[in-house]
Amino acid sequence: MANKICITTDCVCDLSDSILKRNNVDLVYFYIKTDTGVFRDVSEITAQNVFEYINNGGGKTTTTAPPPEEYAKFFKKKLRDYDEVIHINISSGVSLAYANAMVAFERLNEDEAARVHIVDSLHLSTGIAHLVLRAAEMVRANRNSEEILAELDVLKTKVSSSFMADNADYLYINGKVGKNVQFICSKFNIHPVLMMKDGKLVLKTVQIGKYEKSAIRYVRNELKKYDEIKRELIFVTHAGCKLSDIRLVKREISRIAKFDAVEVTKASATVSGNSGPRTFGLLFVKE
Repeated sequence: MANKICITTDCVCDLSDSILKRNNVDLVYFYIKTDTGVFRDVSEITAQNVFEYINNGGGKTTTTAPPPEEYAKFFKKKLRDYDEVIHINISSGVSLAYANAMVAFERLNEDEAARVHIVDSLHLSTGIAHLVLRAAEMVRANRNSEEILAELDVLKTKVSSSFMADNADYLYINGKVGKNVQFICSKFNIHPVLMMKDGKLVLKTVQIGKYEKSAIRYVRNELKKYDEIKRELIFVTHAGCKLSDIRLVKREISRIAKFDAVEVTKASATVSGNSGPRTFGLLFVKE
């Protein structure tokens, strides 16, 4: 009989509760610190809460990865019900979560450590989700942990994770860009486009002009090599976008490409706190 394998991940995977439940995936939670307290991301605070807090004069928010003791407690609890755990972390290039998970791993006893596998996804948001869903699919197919880990090692090099922000205001607030860059983006209606590259979030390009036209150009640029994109699933993950924004994006996707599923998800406070409202991303897998 195949070993029972549990797939787990960080709350910054930005998957909906229904998708998580359907795939039997459990989460470890990040924390958001404000002047008013410390809150558990997703369950106690949302991206919209952060935006409202800052817009009402609140100070800088700080994101904290789960500490090693929480990861250790989480892994031990899962091992009571499962033979093995495969935990898929947010990229080590943007968070201490993977490092903290590894510290927890080193604190496990020999038997526990042999049954826990920790994966650095090299991505964030629903870029992680592509790995999570594939791993869950392989568990249902009774594949063993070695096969799943080997698959994820290849898959994470094929995931494309990028986002277009409305402006650079939140990037400035969180120390990602200087005041001059923030001013120029605001004055000339420049929308930064960020991407995950080698596990780090970097500036890919910019879109200039009205938000709606810039959003269309961003979608077209990301999907222009459609023949090289797997067609099963694309995520549209957003923070504080209007319903009209999402409709515009989905309409443009449908004009260019025919995906089996276009899944719209909301970004966690951890992910969206750096980019601000009206940020959205396209996250898909390349052939």
